[in-house]
Amino acid sequence: MPVDRKHLVAIGWLARVSVAAVFVYAAIPKLIDPVGFAETISNYQVFPYWSWNALAVVVPVLELVGAATLLTGWKRQAGAAWLGALTCGFLVLIASVILRGIDINCGCFGASAEASSGVGWGLFWRDVALLAGIGLAARR
Repeated sequence: MPVDRKHLVAIGWLARVSVAAVFVYAAIPKLIDPVGFAETISNYQVFPYWSWNALAVVVPVLELVGAATLLTGWKRQAGAAWLGALTCGFLVLIASVILRGIDINCGCFGASAEASSGVGWGLFWRDVALLAGIGLAARR
């Protein structure tokens, strides 16, 4: 049975709101505690020391801007592309940590958030699902 336009629009809105909510929920604790997030960034053991503080400020701002584009519709596809690029970067970081056998908290929702989890294959597949949601949110 084919899906009509009304249902496609509803699915697109659901994806946009869901993905935006995830990124807002992830960004706010990082903005509140940039020092804690910088420490989390250092735990990944891939970024040079001088970049930790800058990344701790820039990443959550970019997450919020991307979420805002999805919610408002202004430059939505560009925002979705940016969130997709961020998520692909997160996937590379996650795979790197798994393959190197490093046991760390992901810091996805801030350094001390209960919603953050250890880095493992479950987190990797969660981000793959998020990437699929970003793809749906980007559709016209």
